[in-house]
This record gives sequence, C-alpha cells and structure tokens, in this order.
Amino acid sequence: MDLTVGLPLVAALVVGLVAVRRMLTRRRRGLEAYTRSRDERLKKSRPKDRRSSRAEMRANDDPTTMMGRIRTLPPRRRSDRR
Repeated sequence: MDLTVGLPLVAALVVGLVAVRRMLTRRRRGLEAYTRSRDERLKKSRPKDRRSSRAEMRANDDPTTMMGRIRTLPPRRRSDRR
C-alpha cells in the first residue's frame, strides 16, 4: 500500500475509534446519572393515599340509614327448598 494512502487511512481509523469510544463513554455516564437521579426520585416519593372517594363515602355514611334499607327475609323451610 502506498504511504500517501496508508497514513491518512490509519489516521482516519484512529480518529474514528476515539470518537466512538467517547460517544460510548458519554452515553454510559448519562445513563448512570439518569439511574442515580431516578433512584433518588423514587426514594423521596411519598406514599399514595390508599382511601378512594368511594371508600370515604362508605366510611362516612350513617350506619342507621343504611340499616333501614336492609330487608331481611324469614328463613326458608325445608319443604320450600328445591
């Protein structure tokens, strides 16, 4: 191979290798920083309120009004069962 072609080719390969390594290093550092910040955000998150509005309504309803709506049936006799 001619020296005028070989030297620039080797230089281009070295520059390409350095550029790829820098790109991969930058990507890895960014991913590590994102993981650290995500972990910190998740650690500081406050617990979710476990009571839904429906649960609140049911807990705060007056039990006496609820008892008035319940209908009870007399127990079935053995002869009525199928």
